[in-house]
Amino acid sequence: MGCSDSSLPKPRPQSTHPQYPTTIYTPPIIAPGRPIMTIAQPHPQDVDFAYDPLPDLHGVIDELRAAGPVVPVTYHGGRAWLITGFDALKEAFSDEVHFQAAAAYRVHSEPSMGKTIQTMAGNEHRINRALVSSPFFPRQVRERVESLLEPEAHAVVDRFAGAAEVDLIAAYARPYPYRVITRMLGIPTHDEQTFLEWALKLIDFPWDPEGALRARQDFSAYMAPIIESRRQQPADDVLSILATTAFEGHYLDDEQILSFCRLLFPAGSDTTYKILGSLLTYILRDPALVALARGSDDERAALVQEGLRIESPTALLPRMCSKDIRFHGAAMQAGDWVLFGVTAANSDPAVFPEPRRFLPGRDNKNLAFGHGVHFCLGSHLARRELECSLKVLFERFPAMCIAPGREPSITGAVMRGPQHLWVEPGAGA
Repeated sequence: MGCSDSSLPKPRPQSTHPQYPTTIYTPPIIAPGRPIMTIAQPHPQDVDFAYDPLPDLHGVIDELRAAGPVVPVTYHGGRAWLITGFDALKEAFSDEVHFQAAAAYRVHSEPSMGKTIQTMAGNEHRINRALVSSPFFPRQVRERVESLLEPEAHAVVDRFAGAAEVDLIAAYARPYPYRVITRMLGIPTHDEQTFLEWALKLIDFPWDPEGALRARQDFSAYMAPIIESRRQQPADDVLSILATTAFEGHYLDDEQILSFCRLLFPAGSDTTYKILGSLLTYILRDPALVALARGSDDERAALVQEGLRIESPTALLPRMCSKDIRFHGAAMQAGDWVLFGVTAANSDPAVFPEPRRFLPGRDNKNLAFGHGVHFCLGSHLARRELECSLKVLFERFPAMCIAPGREPSITGAVMRGPQHLWVEPGAGA
């Protein structure tokens, strides 16, 4: 579709420094005079979790897991701590003293997205989360979105119905969540390509800062008059709610609304399409899973939950140590980068037996949407989009299969998913 894709393997930039690349952000992971981490590296030194495609990410993580629940790795050419254990990661998510979310988001997200709830703490976070969260609670999702989900899915499918072969990523997984988000917010869009480009670039700041900042400027210029219009003449959409709702006497100003929208678009467009692509890849490889996808709502919900566990779209979440701590044997210092290993924790064999088997019936409380005060607001919406997609796609194309000779590959370490998923839809409606 011509969009820049943050899931593509990033070429490693040339650097004049032996540790830090020069064309990306380079926070001081190890300050001058501080000792280098002394734990032996249990994996090849040339693996960089920011740039390498890592189709065998799970195998790499399994090797690292043998060294403990927290291990040092290479990220953006420097050092970072990777949390591999489920209990350790759940503890870190809950610890806003030593792993304050704002510490990392101010570096890798705030420049392109603005000051979002991810960069807030304390009372400011409580008030702003209350102002933006109500449209995304389960009941509100059902009320505002249920009428959109299936019609939008069918509208996207109609574009390629009758094709002998189609890339489901470009044809469905990318445009569908984008269409839902824009209609839910009430944003009139006349150029789908441009909006998808903005959504993907806003999250790309650590790899392409200039492109991300340009996307912020262009997106904000487009949105500003729409926000003002909603203040003057509210409509039945989420943008109007954000523009007119008060909580404890507080209203969101224009920049706060813009920041939330800059956060929502990558989350709603980029992460959702990646997990949808991965989920479809697993299902299409197994006739038994296809049968479940064609079954009941409960069976599709179980497929979605297991898909989120086995191939989380945000596989490694970059955070930062905000206060010195000895954490599960690792002597972390303030300023150290920490990779919250979501996909590693969700494959911890101590919690999920046979973790690399796709088992929809397992007891499954995974960390794909995080944990604690920064738990993902869009989790209910994302689940419903995934469940609806399975229903519509397998109703319309019951004989759909992976195109021969085009086996998909799921890649990426930070954001993870297939770049292409070529299928033969078969005779469908």
